[in-house]
Amino acid sequence: MTAEAAVKTEENYVVRVEQVDFSWAETQVLADCDLEVREGVFLGVIGPNGGGKTTLLRLILGELIPERGRVTVFGREAQNLGSRRKLVGYVPQRERSEFNFPASALDAVVMGTFAPLGWGRRVGPAQREQALHTMSRLGLADLAHKPLRTLSGGQQQRVMVARALAGNPRLMLLDEPTVGMDVGAQEAFFEQLGSLQRELRLTILMSTHDMEHIRSVADSLACINHSIHWHGRSEALTGQTLEEVCELGAFHRHVETHHADESGPPHAGAGA
Repeated sequence: MTAEAAVKTEENYVVRVEQVDFSWAETQVLADCDLEVREGVFLGVIGPNGGGKTTLLRLILGELIPERGRVTVFGREAQNLGSRRKLVGYVPQRERSEFNFPASALDAVVMGTFAPLGWGRRVGPAQREQALHTMSRLGLADLAHKPLRTLSGGQQQRVMVARALAGNPRLMLLDEPTVGMDVGAQEAFFEQLGSLQRELRLTILMSTHDMEHIRSVADSLACINHSIHWHGRSEALTGQTLEEVCELGAFHRHVETHHADESGPPHAGAGA
């Protein structure tokens, strides 16, 4: 079976997390976690700091191995994806230090072609053209030759998304990609990511604290606070669940109050 054909896995599940436990040293971070993500779904992953969102993404990437349970991606153990690894794109949490090296935005995006190209083969005109095409799709063509360190936070993060997309993945994992962006940049980022997901038929898992925007683009939400307490349609996630399970109730009330002040009562199903 080719890597591309592997996308059509059992019942079209791209990611399966089954009864997973994971600890750092003596501290248990994830306990008895179960999650299934079908092909083409945009899943928002929410929960408190330290609740296990990043750990879950790293388990799906195969960077970490569960103490108990099983994580499969495209039908294989996450840590043994082989050629299917090129079908996974990753945007890690943003660290300013990542952008201080002397490279252009285009250079950074070209790096995303390394995995599908294979080690030992040189990047050529085809890879640069592919990187430029991806940047154009994200509205970054005019920034291609600018030093990465001179770009705004929002522009840098879109470059990182372009780098992840340059290898033509089928699954995208994004770990709090809007941290450090202003409100306008966050809104534009979510809109653009939602459009790309629909256009490219990507499966996306994105961790975030931005409830206001993730609910507008995600098909489903998963609430993670050491266990995965809830996952399903975002309209069903109530303020009570956020308060009691995800410990995001205070933020949720702030968002709902903000919307009520600006545009009247929140839409039905969008809040408490």
